[in-house]
Amino acid sequence: MKHRKTFRIDKLFGLATLVCLLVITLMVYNDFFKDTVSEGNVIGKETESETRTSGYLNDNKNVESKGASSKAVVCLDPSKGGKDTGVSSSGRKEKDINLEMALDIKSKLESDGIEVVMTRTSDRDVTDEERVKICNSSKVYICVSLRMNSYNADTSVSGAESYIHTTKPVEAAELSRIILKSMEKSTGIKNRGVKTGTVADAKDNYYINAHSKCTSTVIDMGFITNVSDLKKVTTDKTKTAQAIADGIKDYLKQAGLY
Repeated sequence: MKHRKTFRIDKLFGLATLVCLLVITLMVYNDFFKDTVSEGNVIGKETESETRTSGYLNDNKNVESKGASSKAVVCLDPSKGGKDTGVSSSGRKEKDINLEMALDIKSKLESDGIEVVMTRTSDRDVTDEERVKICNSSKVYICVSLRMNSYNADTSVSGAESYIHTTKPVEAAELSRIILKSMEKSTGIKNRGVKTGTVADAKDNYYINAHSKCTSTVIDMGFITNVSDLKKVTTDKTKTAQAIADGIKDYLKQAGLY
């Protein structure tokens, strides 16, 4: 006599439990994977852009730009101001020239979607410490300090030059080179090249170059004692300002930020 196969309810229950566990596991895995990809939470890896510009980009990602692919912040530092008039010639004071040029450059950069921070916007005393504090607290990508040169012993001496930290940082040298090249091409001013230290001492450093956290350079826009150079930062200041602004934009393009 043949035996009839009995229905094992315990096996069916076990199989159903196993299927439920597999479904739950797949759901949890799918949700985790989806969130990881959509939010970009890749652990242990930064993009090339993030690594290169960390701490020097504006965090406001909702601000629209008129040309800048990323919101790089630029600091313009009109040196002198207030009681410190700087060098002077033909009735013009360095502090005024530096400020007028910086404001003009600021306007041109902002019209192209680049955010600009100024260490001063009026004729007032600003310490070196204050300038650096403004620069560093704003997390700027680069800082360009504007100055004028002077040489009363020979008024034929002319040209624009730049000064960077004595350790010769590569990026500061490149920023300086690009700006000077732009000035030379657009205004015809003599390019005296990139130098280290200060005008007075090649082994010393301008305070802003020594203490700013970003790439920085001091641009001597010409000799105030030379008629041709003085004209370039007064009568023809718009052309010079545009040349400096273009140099800054060209540098940002190289960095992938414009």
